[in-house]
Amino acid sequence: MSNINLKSCSMKRIFIALCICIVSAVSVNAQFTKIGGGLAYGTGVYFHNESSELSHKTGNPALNLKGIYEISLPLHVSPSVNIFFPRVTEIMEMKQIISAFLFDVDGHYVFNSLSRFEFYGLAGLNITLIRNKWKYEWEEESSDASSETAFGLNIGGGTYMKLTEQLDLFGELKYIVSSRDQFVLTAGVLLNLDWLKKNETKAF
Repeated sequence: MSNINLKSCSMKRIFIALCICIVSAVSVNAQFTKIGGGLAYGTGVYFHNESSELSHKTGNPALNLKGIYEISLPLHVSPSVNIFFPRVTEIMEMKQIISAFLFDVDGHYVFNSLSRFEFYGLAGLNITLIRNKWKYEWEEESSDASSETAFGLNIGGGTYMKLTEQLDLFGELKYIVSSRDQFVLTAGVLLNLDWLKKNETKAF
């Protein structure tokens, strides 16, 4: 058992180091071109893989925050966060709250960067955080909580549609390959920071 735990810790350290290296490389060499967010829908995962208990499953809708770093065409890097609406289950005088957060760093390969519609394939890294909290009604402010972390890989694709010079619509579907695997569909709006910078320069 100790060898398994040591291997698990080593894998987590390697994974976190990879994420730090990617984010550092992006911040030094890339240009932050778009930022925005929207709504996401995940098929959901179970806390401790307890798939027989529906109350242990994460909620489906989520708020999404997303950024786009342009390294050089056709390659982009996109960090994002999904914050899922908690699933709340009332059992007798207890309340169970399952929360989930997804942290992703994806690479995009853009196939047609000059048209109004841009299509891209993606692959990247994922960290899934799940929290299980119990609240007890018979004692004020009494609760009990535990959490777990899963690491995985993202595979999928998406599209941008230019609404105006300032705004893009985006849609994305990806599959998270991990011990807590799920499909996640995301749609939202991105603000074009490149356009803002160019027009600020012209204004002055």
